[in-house]
Parts: sequence; C-alpha cells; structure tokens
Amino acid sequence: MSDTRDASELWRIGYKAALFIFTVAESLSSELSITPWYIFSILLYLCTNLLFYVLKKENFRPLVPLLSIGVAIAMFQDHPLMILLLPVHIYELASILIGKQEISSLLLMMPPLLLMPWQLMFLYMLIAAVTLIYFSTLKIYGSKLLGQRAELERMRGDLERLHTRLQENNEFLQQSKYTIKLEERNLLSQDIHDNIGHVMTSVLIQIEAAKRLIKTDMGQASVLLDNAIHISREGIDSIRFDLKKMKPPTEQLGVNRMKLFIDEFSDKYPIRTAFAYEGNMDFISPIHWKIIQENIKEALTNIMKYAGATAVSIHVQVLPTLIKASVTDNGQGKGKIVKGLGIIGMEERAAAVGGKVIVDGSRGFSVTTLLPYTL
Repeated sequence: MSDTRDASELWRIGYKAALFIFTVAESLSSELSITPWYIFSILLYLCTNLLFYVLKKENFRPLVPLLSIGVAIAMFQDHPLMILLLPVHIYELASILIGKQEISSLLLMMPPLLLMPWQLMFLYMLIAAVTLIYFSTLKIYGSKLLGQRAELERMRGDLERLHTRLQENNEFLQQSKYTIKLEERNLLSQDIHDNIGHVMTSVLIQIEAAKRLIKTDMGQASVLLDNAIHISREGIDSIRFDLKKMKPPTEQLGVNRMKLFIDEFSDKYPIRTAFAYEGNMDFISPIHWKIIQENIKEALTNIMKYAGATAVSIHVQVLPTLIKASVTDNGQGKGKIVKGLGIIGMEERAAAVGGKVIVDGSRGFSVTTLLPYTL
C-alpha cells in the first residue's frame, strides 16, 4: 500500500511542478520586470513546497499549504500570474483539514476571483477546474488501486492458509498411511500367530510323541508322524490361501497406479483427462504396466509442451494377442513428426518386449503403444 501512496504523491508533485513551470514561464514572458524580490519569492515558494514532503508529523503539514498560499498572494501585487498557483494549494489544505475536498476546495477557490483582474479570471477558473478534476481522478484511481492491493493481500493470505492446510492434510495422509501399514502388520502378525503358531505347536507335539514311541511302538510312531505331515500340509495350504487373499491382483495394482498417476496429472495441469480400459487386465504383466505407464507419462509431457490441447483421452485395451495403450488429445497436431529423445525412448521401451510405438499428428496428437503377450 505504501507503493500506491508513493505513486500518488509523485503524480501530485508532477502536476504542481508543471503548473509552477507554466506560471513562471508566463511571468517571465510578460513585460513585468524581474526583481530580486521576485526571485526570492520563487525560491521561498519552492522551499515551502519541498518542506511539505520533508515534514513527517501530520500536525505541521497544514502550515505548508498556508505558507505557499501566503507567498503566492504576496507575489500577486508585482506578478499577478502567481495567483494561478492558489488552486492546487487550496485543494491540499482542504484535503488535510476538511473531509469533502471537492466541494470545500471549490468554495475556497472562489474568493481570489474578487482580487484579480478580469483578464486572469478565465485562466484562473480553467486551472481551478483542471486541478479539481485531476486530483479527484487521482483520488478515485488511488482508492481503487488500494482496494485491489488489499484484495490481493487478502487472496495471498488465503493462498498461504490453503497451502498450510494442504501441508497439514498431506501430513495427516502420510500419518494415516503409516497407521494403516501398522494395522496391516498387526493383522498379519496376529494371523501368523493364530495359524502358523497353532500348526507348528501341533506338529511339534506329534513329532515329540513319535520320538518317544519310535523304539517301543513303531506303528503308533508312524501314525503320529503321518499326522504331523498332514497338519503341516494343511498349515502350508492355509498360509498360501491367506497370502493369496491379502495380495491384490496384478490388474488392480496396474489400473490403480494408472488412475493415481492420471489424477496427479489432472491436479497439476488444466487439461481434462479421461481414462478407460477394457479386456482382461490380468494378461498385462508388471513389466508391461511399467512400459505403458512410462510411455503414457512421456506422451502427456509432449502434449503439455507442444500440443496446446485442452482434453486428453487415455485408453488401455487387451486384445487377443496385443496390449494396446493409446493417448489422444484435441490439440493442433503436426503433419510431420520429428522424433526426439522422448519418442525414441518410448520406442526403445516397447521394442524391449517385442512391441512398437505409432505416433500420429494428423488429427490432434496421438501415441499408441502395442505390446505382444502370450497366454
């Protein structure tokens, strides 16, 4: 806000300087003689005006316009044109002492008309009108600029608060993820204790009993060993079932990672992004998902740099012998595609598993990755 006040002050100084130069030039071009008193008055007038911007205490500032008005009136007898300097100082005085500057300034500018010759009345009234319009306009635009600065500061404060809240939410999210992992570990530990612990205890009891009977009763010892083997197999099958139940399918891992990546891209950039998939996603191996995601990431980067698009469509499709992943935008496209490092990298990744990449710029910009797979 201080910058706004400084700029307004500079415009005021510029207007006063222009009016002063005009008045002095008109006085010098007239037939009136330039006396030492006139030069002294001019220097005194300049000093009083500079004093207005040097004084820091608001209580003394009204004295400066009064001094300037007094100097201009004193110079009026020898050089009548100096009366033209009164309107700007009358407005300054009214702006400091009275609330409604325009009305009060207009009323205070009228009495000097009674003192001046009729030849100066029109010029004086013109300068008074220009002064009122200029300073009123400066006041209006200064107030608007101050309001815009205040709104900008408010928006900056809101942005900082939102940033702080976002950081807090991210910390809460990380803490929640850590808590979920701890709960999963606790659940896994409990399952291991309930299942594996029970199985191992039963097996150990059977083996200990068989060890004691192996010399005296071979038949019973054999039965106990068979029981231990049977319990061990059931325990192993139970562990495998639990682990299989806990492990997410490959299809869920790949699709969810892709959705997460696309959501992050949509949050960062103002582009509408649609994602669709069809077919049996279980046929897509982890290495295929990695290639697809890397190529889609590179394609989106190229779209952001060169396409000028507002919408992007991502489609992953499992065909009978091929996996097809395409990225298409509604941008300006390009007739001749020049392969840079990004496209070459996509082709090399696809070629590593026997696939290929097709780039087309005829309608928008599209990148299609084709990867073979075996059932």
